[in-house]
Amino acid sequence: MPLNTTFFFRHQVTPFVILFVERDGSTFMTSLLQEHPDVEAVYERFAVMEQKGQNGQEQVAWARDFWTPPFIGKKGAYGFKTKLVDVLDEAGFIQLLQEKQVKIIHMQRRNRIKAVVSRINARRLYEATGNWNLYKDADRRPPMTIDIDEFHAFVREREEADAALTEFVTQLQLPTELVQYEELQQDKNGVLQRIFPFLGVRYQPSAGKTKKHTSDDLRDVITNFDELRATYAGTPYEAMFTEVLEPVISV
Repeated sequence: MPLNTTFFFRHQVTPFVILFVERDGSTFMTSLLQEHPDVEAVYERFAVMEQKGQNGQEQVAWARDFWTPPFIGKKGAYGFKTKLVDVLDEAGFIQLLQEKQVKIIHMQRRNRIKAVVSRINARRLYEATGNWNLYKDADRRPPMTIDIDEFHAFVREREEADAALTEFVTQLQLPTELVQYEELQQDKNGVLQRIFPFLGVRYQPSAGKTKKHTSDDLRDVITNFDELRATYAGTPYEAMFTEVLEPVISV
């Protein structure tokens, strides 16, 4: 089988960043991109740098170097993912994004109720395994009873975080692709048919590495499901408790 002999000049390379809140498919999205031979995609480097005590200027310096590829190389796109809360020098980061004309993949989860349930379940998974995402079915957590007051607080936090990210992305005025968690779960290769050309590389199907941890039917996840749902009766969130995604069938 012939080796991949595709090369990219520096001016042909696309810098990109995946911006997300949490529990909206960003890890799955990154793992899909990593399978492409022409894409260099890394995880939350800014968060790791923050944990090591590095500052915002060091984050921006790392990103500048990362988005300055060799004159000729084998990668056509370079990117990483980050939450806004992990960007320690927001002004410097914005300046770099605009200077490099970085392309934005904006991750979003339309169903905020399921995003919050996933947040709580992910914390349980991390406490048990040290991983925030599920890689082995044997690590799947059993059903849980949710603290209702905590849940309400998390929903409010999610509303604020979603609004802040949308405002941030809008103000950048850079080329952007919005990827919703729901469409990624239903038709990941349909999403990739948009994303790979957006990044300037050929399309190829990808499998990804992470597994879905939280069942799409929340009755299987929450032992006090009816009690929790009743607190959102008459609001737009009520229907989100019973929404179940159906995969897209290609014809």
